[in-house]
Amino acid sequence: MKIIAIEEHWISEEFQRYYPKAGSVGYDADIAVLTDIGERRIAVMDQHGIDMQVLGHGMFPVTTVSVEQVMKTNDQAAAAVERYPDRFAAFAALPLANIGAAVEELARTVTQFGFKGTMINGTVEGKFLDHPDFWPLLAKAEELGVPIYLHPAYPVAAVSKPYYDGNFSDLVSFTLGSTAAGWHWETGLHVLRMIVSGIFDKFPRLQIIIGHLGELIPFYWERIEYWLEPRVENLRKPVREYFRSNIHITTSGYSTQAPFQLALQTFGLERLIFSVDYPFNPLAPAISFLHNLPLTQEQKAQVAGLNVARLLRL
Repeated sequence: MKIIAIEEHWISEEFQRYYPKAGSVGYDADIAVLTDIGERRIAVMDQHGIDMQVLGHGMFPVTTVSVEQVMKTNDQAAAAVERYPDRFAAFAALPLANIGAAVEELARTVTQFGFKGTMINGTVEGKFLDHPDFWPLLAKAEELGVPIYLHPAYPVAAVSKPYYDGNFSDLVSFTLGSTAAGWHWETGLHVLRMIVSGIFDKFPRLQIIIGHLGELIPFYWERIEYWLEPRVENLRKPVREYFRSNIHITTSGYSTQAPFQLALQTFGLERLIFSVDYPFNPLAPAISFLHNLPLTQEQKAQVAGLNVARLLRL
């Protein structure tokens, strides 16, 4: 059974200086682990039986970086993929403050390096991907036949301060707005916005990947069906149906059975993809979880690698 993990993070030499220093509120991942995309990372993968990682670049301040910096980051990832083609693939980082340049960079990385799509971290200057500014990028991803991995990011200050600041520590505030809740609420909302705005009618072959067993959407499924679907007009099909044609779900950050069973029932086996969320989540529980799923060996192989191999043409 080939195991491929696709929400696996790294930080380039170009953007290392932007990463919060050790001890910063909420950031405890070792920068040396994040920046390594070579032998040490592969040794850890070997230790836990992971055959391949699809590298996704971490967050950086999109409004203050140059196109050249982003290109250097992708060049570094491409060099790692070229050196270890059986162990690494990559999602492109994009200069999202300049959509024209982002479109060009997605095309460059896919056609020149064989990148498998792009990872986008949250909103861009407070705008979701359903905004018309991003339509050229969505069109290019559809044309190239590559997915967008929609990864969470911390909500904008106008949201985070009233919602997550309070009579508790800065660390608790950060956690409420990120890994415990805020990231996942916003990403689930992001996908629903894309559906109800008609993005997948406009770009019907566009594929989106989200992590964390569906970013809370499985729990809201009945509410989406009962309340949202009857109120949405001018879509070609019911809201729920887009999840079976345009959305893929990874297990990133989860190693417990109940959320998996809910996601499986909601989305179907062919839409589920194994991921770890390395190095922010440990590898051992994720691998143990995969091997102990209450599925047949053939079904486990689908989740472990076959589904994503088909999607990314690995």
